[in-house]
Amino acid sequence: MADIRNAQAFKALAAQTEAELLTRGLDVVSVAVTNVLAHNVTMVAERLGIQPRSALRYIEPAAVADQIAEASAVESEGAHAVHGVRPVRVDDRSACMPRWVCSRPLMALAQAVKYASNNGDTRTVQHAVDLIFEIGLAIGADRQDDTAGLPLGLLDEAAEIIERVAGRIETSGWSICPCGEDHGQNKADARVPDVLRGDADLVRKIRAKADQ
Repeated sequence: MADIRNAQAFKALAAQTEAELLTRGLDVVSVAVTNVLAHNVTMVAERLGIQPRSALRYIEPAAVADQIAEASAVESEGAHAVHGVRPVRVDDRSACMPRWVCSRPLMALAQAVKYASNNGDTRTVQHAVDLIFEIGLAIGADRQDDTAGLPLGLLDEAAEIIERVAGRIETSGWSICPCGEDHGQNKADARVPDVLRGDADLVRKIRAKADQ
């Protein structure tokens, strides 16, 4: 399959698939698109008994994009292990806030990372860590006043992650320590969702100021 990946026709299909994904609001790393596309080409070639280059004509970028979108949907089975998928940020504006206010989303995202990590959701871990890094960059930016500018897309994604983790604690039994022994974590877990939702609401309020 290494040869077929270098074919111009294959690269064109990959570019078309990435474009299709963007129309679905998904920004997917190129290597992931290439891997899924290569798998589809192999399956078609084996099923029809033809060479991979010949199988390319039977591949529809829209269909491959549909496969990736379905597999990466948060509610899909196995979606917790999907990496390299991010929502497309269509609004390039930023919301300015005092640097100290950034501590709230930072702490909430760190809490989300702890819960997601302890409960096997590596996708949420990676996304939340990326957002923490972005917030850190904004805080450290050289500005004349004591403010930080956070992209609106970042705030949207942060609120969604924080809210989702709160829901998983309540409905999926996520625990800060899922060791199987009760040593007080149940009481701690019961208090966390309300705190996280409060942080998510704050993030949304900060984001809403950009529209005023």
